[in-house]
Amino acid sequence: MILLPFRSRTFFLAALSLVMTCSACAEEFVWATGRVTDVGGRPVPNATVAVYDAKNRVVDYVRTDQNGEYTITIPRSALNLTRRKGGFLHTVSRSVNSLVGFGGNLASGPLKAGLRAASSLATTSDPWTKAGIGAAVGIASSIVDIVTGTGMRRGSLKRTSPGVLAIKVVSDRHNDAVALGRVYWMQEEVYSANGRNERAIVAWLDPVRLTDAATPGASSIGSDYLTFTEARITPGIVERGGEVTISVTFRKPPEPRTPVVLVARNSRTGKMFGLDPVGGDRYECRFVVDKGHPLNDQVITVLAYAEQDVRPGRNPAAERAIERAGLWDPKRPFLYNPLLIASRNRVELTLTVVDLAKR
Repeated sequence: MILLPFRSRTFFLAALSLVMTCSACAEEFVWATGRVTDVGGRPVPNATVAVYDAKNRVVDYVRTDQNGEYTITIPRSALNLTRRKGGFLHTVSRSVNSLVGFGGNLASGPLKAGLRAASSLATTSDPWTKAGIGAAVGIASSIVDIVTGTGMRRGSLKRTSPGVLAIKVVSDRHNDAVALGRVYWMQEEVYSANGRNERAIVAWLDPVRLTDAATPGASSIGSDYLTFTEARITPGIVERGGEVTISVTFRKPPEPRTPVVLVARNSRTGKMFGLDPVGGDRYECRFVVDKGHPLNDQVITVLAYAEQDVRPGRNPAAERAIERAGLWDPKRPFLYNPLLIASRNRVELTLTVVDLAKR
């Protein structure tokens, strides 16, 4: 186990104690990490990252380490996350956690100025105003989300959507990044504090790519991590009794390890099929269209959710919750909620079932 230096460890304990003694419990905060690089993928150290609430007030800020990484604390409200218990996040024990505690590889570096703004959450003060940096100006009110299906449809994702927040990143000799960012993975981590086990929600934010100030091109925040980038159903027209293959590409991020379950659901029959990994970012499932299957067009949707730590594989409770939320229903808009699902978009594939014998 890697221990922090005494002064850093003391700061971490003080910061953690600050969060835990707030009127809200530790779970009212999300410990988020991200990375800042240039357009060539090289880390940008000493960049300043700030996150904002809906009123464009800074809720926390931090500087990146030598690897361009940072860890920052964000109130659940700033990420538009409900306080309701539940969800189906992957759970990680304190022996292998990533952000919280002294064994993590991130706590020893990026957690420097993070939490410095936590003490100001109950006030109207803005720590960046005092520093002369100013508020986030020019942040869009929405970003583009993608639904993969027959022709890729693009829809607007609002700033008030779950997992979305305003971010500003500044660095010498680079163009500022001022945009909406998004969580691409969340999990629950167990750590030890004051002689007892505590739980915290941690998240990974989309990477920031800064362009050189001397060259044209805006800096950006975003990725296609944990999104469906390709989907196919073969054959698209099938007779009763025939076999169908669903194949999707679901891109996993380099960090963290993301154990997910992919499931397809027929919108007319409600029948579900688990997809298995077949190499790389590809997943497939095969099923036979039975003799009593309804005819004509039907939409099959595919989603992913976090696998459970203690009981891997499909989770009926999670699938029922996703169904209650209407996320499989192609007639209802898809809203990515990182507390419930892992996929940031939804596949919609049309299967046409025919019965040539009746002809």
